[in-house]
Amino acid sequence: MPRRDDVHRILVIGSGPVVIGQAAEFDYSGSQACLSLREEGYFVVLLNSNPATIQTDHRIADRVYIEPITVEAVERIIARENIDAIEPHMGGQTALNLAVKLKKSGVLDRYGIKIIGTPVESIELAEDREKFYEFLKTMGEPQPARYKIRRDNIEEDIASIPDSPVIVRTSFSLGGTGGSIARSRQDLKNMAENLFRSSDIDYLEVNESLEGMKEIEYEVIRDSFGNCITVCNMENIDPMGVHTGESIVVTPSQTLSDVEYQMLRDSAIRIISGLGIQGACNIQFALSEGRYYIIEVNPRTSRSSALASKATGYPIARIAAKIAAGYGLHEIRNPITKSTYAAYEPSLDYVTVKIPRWPFDKFSVDRTIGVQMKSIGEVMGIGRTFEEAIMKAIASLDNAFSSNIRMHASDEELWKLIERPNDRRLFAIFEGLFRNFDTKKMARLSGYDEYFIEKMENIVEMLKHVEIGHIPENLLHLKRIGIPDEIISSFCGIPADAITKYRIEKNIMPVYKRIDTCSGEFEVVVPYMYSTYEDEDEMPDLKGSIMIIGSGPNRIAQGLEFDYGSVKAILALRDMGYRSIMLNSNPETVSTDFDVSDALFFEPVTPEYVINVINRSGCAGLIVQFSGQTGQNMAKRIEDILGRRIVLGTSTESIERIEDRTVFSKVIEDLGIKQPPFAIAENENDTVRKAVSLGLPIILRSSHVIGGRSMEIIYDMDYLADRAREVFTISKNVLVSKYLENATEMDVDFVSDGSSYNICGILVHIEEAGVHSGDATMVYGPGMVSREVEEKIENIVESMVKEFHLIGLSNLQIAARDDDVYVIELNARSSRSVPFISKATGVDWVRYAVECMMGSKITEKRTEAKSYFIKVSVFPFSKFSDMDVVYGPEMKSTGEAMYPGRTITEALRKSLQRSIRSVLITVRDEDKPRMVDIARIMLDKGIKIYATAGTARYLNDHGISAETLYRVRDRREPRILDMISGGAIDMVINTTEMTAGAVRDGFKIRRMCIMRGIPLIMNVNLAKAYAESLGPIPIDYREIGEYL
Repeated sequence: MPRRDDVHRILVIGSGPVVIGQAAEFDYSGSQACLSLREEGYFVVLLNSNPATIQTDHRIADRVYIEPITVEAVERIIARENIDAIEPHMGGQTALNLAVKLKKSGVLDRYGIKIIGTPVESIELAEDREKFYEFLKTMGEPQPARYKIRRDNIEEDIASIPDSPVIVRTSFSLGGTGGSIARSRQDLKNMAENLFRSSDIDYLEVNESLEGMKEIEYEVIRDSFGNCITVCNMENIDPMGVHTGESIVVTPSQTLSDVEYQMLRDSAIRIISGLGIQGACNIQFALSEGRYYIIEVNPRTSRSSALASKATGYPIARIAAKIAAGYGLHEIRNPITKSTYAAYEPSLDYVTVKIPRWPFDKFSVDRTIGVQMKSIGEVMGIGRTFEEAIMKAIASLDNAFSSNIRMHASDEELWKLIERPNDRRLFAIFEGLFRNFDTKKMARLSGYDEYFIEKMENIVEMLKHVEIGHIPENLLHLKRIGIPDEIISSFCGIPADAITKYRIEKNIMPVYKRIDTCSGEFEVVVPYMYSTYEDEDEMPDLKGSIMIIGSGPNRIAQGLEFDYGSVKAILALRDMGYRSIMLNSNPETVSTDFDVSDALFFEPVTPEYVINVINRSGCAGLIVQFSGQTGQNMAKRIEDILGRRIVLGTSTESIERIEDRTVFSKVIEDLGIKQPPFAIAENENDTVRKAVSLGLPIILRSSHVIGGRSMEIIYDMDYLADRAREVFTISKNVLVSKYLENATEMDVDFVSDGSSYNICGILVHIEEAGVHSGDATMVYGPGMVSREVEEKIENIVESMVKEFHLIGLSNLQIAARDDDVYVIELNARSSRSVPFISKATGVDWVRYAVECMMGSKITEKRTEAKSYFIKVSVFPFSKFSDMDVVYGPEMKSTGEAMYPGRTITEALRKSLQRSIRSVLITVRDEDKPRMVDIARIMLDKGIKIYATAGTARYLNDHGISAETLYRVRDRREPRILDMISGGAIDMVINTTEMTAGAVRDGFKIRRMCIMRGIPLIMNVNLAKAYAESLGPIPIDYREIGEYL
């Protein structure tokens, strides 16, 4: 059947900024969908507010709108672009929920818009839990017992629910948001009251808890002709009770019988067909002893879709887009083989294991995991066996366990970690096996199938024979079971790099196999590779290629922005006539799409695996600038092991001089460039002495870290000792620097060729210096930087380029105060802000950087900004109930959004995405004088002012009419929390003294704002900027090129 011709201009809705539960996987699926639809001749318009994505690059769609993802924006875009169809299935829950709102608001009918792919009615049937369970009942499919708690009938509804564990859920939610396990009626009552207080929902869904049962997923794809296949099934190693995004997942399933596999497959196809799905979807089952229950269906591409695509090589989003265009599975060719069709179910002759990456190294919060997601990213390992796949996944995590799987804990502590779902349970089981714990008891307490623990025991038994001081005699056997050199090193005491060199000398090296969707039955044209220690090698000829290493799992401070750089670098190399190799371990990304590079190696991003590919492929150069801190930290090790230069761009010697903060600060001092007063501390006591000599406040800075890890502004000496102890666990020397108060921080990205440079753009932080650049609200636009400051920045950049012979992209962070410019740090790599500044200037800065790395000289000069672009960070606070909303030099945000405007007020106004009629102000004493003018601006715009007692008194004394609200302890009304939960407050401005008591006082206010989705402003500069943007300001939505 030919493609449908009743639609011509299609709007694809993206997922917006990266949040927990909705991350890089939607950049992958959205990019595939846009390209797939354009292949068919459709005019594709994209809406996505996330500038860090490849999806928002001009190569992906015909027209790109980086604007708020709202009903208002979509309606304006529909009218401007003459849209006749919308594809909402590639943008996660954000796009799906918006599609439902567009239908309910009448926009779809008003403009005659078609939803291509799965119809809105099917989306609602799958997403609305009440409708879905009624549907399952008519299908005769088993489901857990279900109850409802209504907002106006809490007591009576709870009384009708058995006093046993239940799961509380909300409809149309993301990453299990709002989901919890209640173990008693009292738990249930507390949860219900909290959820109703913190949201506008009318009812809660309550399900019988199926904790402990196996969780199995099927990735299903169906066309409009009724053809339906399962792309793969996935077995969650963690049992029910742990969100699938939090679980370790193996593909294909390992412990299901043939009967169970087919039973669930048949059920999946019945349900998906009954729902009328047209495209991709995911279905989750609970399974125990031949019995199963349906948990849920996601009627869209999802996190699991991306994982299934990378695990099988079957491009789910690409195929789903073709189905939306009217094709049947029997008509769509498999792009990996080019000879088979999408109607063939993939066949695997290998195993993949996914492990989540949690942010607990950044956040001191409860490490328990459950039905609500907390992980930021994930990695995937591929091997011929489960053992090999899980060890490669562990190596990919890039955390402490990647180099040592042993744990230091008492037996009692280990048993608790094994029983309670948490991020360290896998390694507690490994340690239990080393201590000969009973495997059956571990299986029973953890919910892991005994099969997996037995496989883990195989790994442990091999490692038990490794002796200290010797490279193991059974090294080849250790490698065949998947054990990385780093972990072998932790057992034998020989440096990992020495083991790698020994393997190279003795030719103990892996071969490379292809992912082909067909277990070798058909010839494949795409080199999608993984390593294993076998005999037959399928490595293609890649001599002379350029390798780019990715940044591994998404995590706080190192996420989607670096994948953007990797993909743009690959495209630049292709345009220049070079073949490219991509090495990465992240299944969510565009860079690990098999048809982006000339060859994809799905491997851990560590020196061992990078060197293995370099040696076997004969590549001519290595680019590390787009892998975040991961590549920077391993660059010199790679060259030392190889015994030759291979890193392109800035030399590894310069990288080391820049990354070591103590060396860098001395170089800056010698160059006569200003920097905050500093001292170098060698131990904890020395840190205290240096802090006293500098005077508080100070900042402790470690070397070789990203995202300001362990950095914090220290205001009192009592707190300093604790922080110093933590910092010295990750760094030998620590830079103690004076915190510059009342300074403006700026990010400067630039491209250089070793002597000449070009500044890409200067991003100005709205908040004062001290908030990490990844968290700060930033603006790029005309007139934001004085010419005097700009000239000083240019002089500093020129000095840096010449001193360090910088080639490619670099990022300079400076602070300006009274027209003086101070250097904070330099990064000889691409930064988080490169995608943002590339979209804001319309210049492909990555391309220029790659050209410099390949020997070209700087020619392009920076263009002047014509519009304003605001970068607003997005935080994960709603997922961590014990985490406070306080910003500082250590990064906490998961993602960002861009808001463009012809004026700075228009850009800021877009970022609020709501009307503001009332504001609560509660600020520290030193901020009260500045708040008077800000409050006056708001009053003049008709905004009602509320304030806490001290702030209200100060404002009223200075002629500002402010109504007083009270804390619970004041025992007076109206109370702050009641007003916020009741919807009477539209915005909160809260600043606090950085003492433990003051921070604790405001905790409940800040938490309530986060849970209610109320804008929370915690900085006076930012409050002033937003105050000026309030009121009736004209808002327009334009294609990104129209702002340039």
